[in-house]
Amino acid sequence: MKRIIKNILIFLSYFIYSILIKGLLFLVNINYYSMSTNNKIIITFLIELSYIIILIILYRKELIKDLKDFRENYKKHISNYIIIYLLGIVLMSVTNIILSKITNQDLSSNEIIVRDYIQKFPLYMIFSSVIYAPFVEEIIFRKSIKNIIKNKYIFIILSGLIFGLLHISKLNINEILYSIPYIIMGIDFAYIYYKTNNIFTTMAFHLCHNLVLLIIQLI
Repeated sequence: MKRIIKNILIFLSYFIYSILIKGLLFLVNINYYSMSTNNKIIITFLIELSYIIILIILYRKELIKDLKDFRENYKKHISNYIIIYLLGIVLMSVTNIILSKITNQDLSSNEIIVRDYIQKFPLYMIFSSVIYAPFVEEIIFRKSIKNIIKNKYIFIILSGLIFGLLHISKLNINEILYSIPYIIMGIDFAYIYYKTNNIFTTMAFHLCHNLVLLIIQLI
């Protein structure tokens, strides 16, 4: 029970940590929302970096265990599930094409925002996309949820749904539909994590996925 409560609290921390830090800054007369965009990026970077450190501390034993296993078995983990990962990419791409026809909208608002930030703040987005997102999102949406929910199918579906729906920037039908490709990848990563029981496997796939997309946008 203690383990479940711990993981529930860690899962919830994902949603409140940034708000809490900004609130603490406000108490010392630092208003995040009135800052220049550049200063906001700096504060956001520090918030994200500190959150990574907190998660490392909280999951240090499990991370050390998974890292040791990944070092010894990474070839097996990657080779066994790269087809599953690529299948997720294909399904995600096909879904995006279908949605663009249905909605007459080429990209989701979330994707537009991400691409805009890549052009304006490339260094920050390298950190956010290639380090922060793969590490934090896999810990929160895969490890913490799996530690709470033991049923394979409930875990995989719930992990994918939450991951996808949290990539919605605006609450309208088009944006909800555009969460489907993210849900597909969330389910894909959750399945791989359940089968390997090693969070570094999905982190590796997630990192490569984001890195390729980032390079394409930077080019």
